[in-house]
Amino acid sequence: RPDLVDSLTSGKSAQKMKKSHSVHPKMAGRNLELSGSKTRQVNQQLRQSYDANFKMMVVNAAEATNNCQAARKYGVTECNVRRWRIQKDRLKNANSKRKAFRGPQRGRFQEIDRRVCEFVTEKRNEGLPITRAIIQLKALNIAKELNIPTTEFKASTGWCIRMMRRSGLALRRRTSLAQHLPSDFAEKLQSFQRYVIGLRKKHSYTLDQIGNADQTPVFFDMPTSVTVHKKGEKSVIVKSTGNEKNRITVMLACLADGTKLAPYVILKRKTVPKEPMPAGIIVRAQEKGWMESELVVDWLKVVWGTRRGAKKRNMLIMDAFRGHLTDAVKTQVRKMNGDLVIIPGGMTSQLQVLDVVVNKPFKDNLRRRYTEWLLSGDHALTPSRKIQKPTVHRLCEWILQAWDAVTAESIINGFKKCCISNALDGSEDDILWEEAGPQRESDSDSEQSEAEDICE
Repeated sequence: RPDLVDSLTSGKSAQKMKKSHSVHPKMAGRNLELSGSKTRQVNQQLRQSYDANFKMMVVNAAEATNNCQAARKYGVTECNVRRWRIQKDRLKNANSKRKAFRGPQRGRFQEIDRRVCEFVTEKRNEGLPITRAIIQLKALNIAKELNIPTTEFKASTGWCIRMMRRSGLALRRRTSLAQHLPSDFAEKLQSFQRYVIGLRKKHSYTLDQIGNADQTPVFFDMPTSVTVHKKGEKSVIVKSTGNEKNRITVMLACLADGTKLAPYVILKRKTVPKEPMPAGIIVRAQEKGWMESELVVDWLKVVWGTRRGAKKRNMLIMDAFRGHLTDAVKTQVRKMNGDLVIIPGGMTSQLQVLDVVVNKPFKDNLRRRYTEWLLSGDHALTPSRKIQKPTVHRLCEWILQAWDAVTAESIINGFKKCCISNALDGSEDDILWEEAGPQRESDSDSEQSEAEDICE
């Protein structure tokens, strides 16, 4: 039948057209998202999370430019930038990998939290150690004073951890004692800088005739306090030779042009070992292993006096250790056509080049070589089957290798950082020195005479 054939033909063609124009639902949603709607824009992007480190990068960029530029640069919305800038203080104190602030921001017993924090702050200001157990005991005492029954508040370990997190507290490893700057820090700093610059203008020292010297202890055992270990183990043992308190003294010296002078080692014994020592190091012996005045004079002769251009006018900067202040030392420096400059007490962390840039990398290199030696298994044993401490010869080799690893560039930058070798035209002056401003002639003369009294 012709009509039946026509209907079947038209039905098949309609189905083909429908298939050709059909679109997958996901593609349809994507097209809708791209084209939008007349009534409202459709934006169904996936939610993204950012850690605290990334947020701080965005905040810093926004503070340097503006919110919109920071949002475009890092591919985030401008409202996120505004919210993160409000949260800046919390982001600074948060874990750098943390992506959200969830959970209660305040504990149930806020008065206990507040008083415990005050207690911790007070005791830490006094330098006293605080442990979690002490916090828990203090919290129980406070709860008792507030008539809070133990059935409601138990000062558990979980509460202690959460309270510390809420209050920005954490268990910290003890660091080395930092030097406390004196109350007249700014005046001493400026007076020292003026005195040094005055000497440089008067005598026109070359950079290879400006030096800094200092002593530092080196121990026969240098075990690291941190090691990789399995989680959950109650005992974490770090092996050593048991000579953590046995030490030697090393006198290091460097020049403003980056030159490093030979290390001067003082052993804690009466006589120098008969075994030959590595070339490039000088070894002496003293019963207590200290750098006394006689050894300082000897160092001036065998190390400072043998540097390149030793007969030129020179300036030697040392700290206020009593062995550096004796008449014998001052006389020897004057004989060698030198000017002895003493760093004021309490200022070595700012003005001692070796303390500022050298000693830490030097000690880190020493510890790395000690650890490699400990792991090598090449050790002599005592009769009780314990590892013998490193020999003096080996320790001197480590000292030479660690000293060679200190770069000349870091030493040059250290002299500039301590405002000793900066350009005299003021182009490399420290910010604090620039803010000091000009002084009256009478004031500068009195400050120079005071510095001369200290240094001479």
